[in-house]
Amino acid sequence: MNVRLDYESGQTYTQYFSNFHIKVSGGGEKRLKISFRENGDSRAYASLSLPKEKAAQLAHAILAASAGVDQPIEFSFEEPKPRFIAA
Repeated sequence: MNVRLDYESGQTYTQYFSNFHIKVSGGGEKRLKISFRENGDSRAYASLSLPKEKAAQLAHAILAASAGVDQPIEFSFEEPKPRFIAA
């Protein structure tokens, strides 16, 4: 899995995960968190958090693509930026 970040400053960071663990959590909350952590001594980690309804759309899109739907499945949503951004 390739993770690429393009920052507003123009900088780019890319990390390749070759052996990783996926965790989905937040079933009892309003948002779901999906995290990817590389196994072994690596500190490589990526995560995303989505409102439940958008996480459901993502899951359906993944299932449809896995079943052979060859057209891109796209959707979008907008939510307010967080007040505090962790660096």
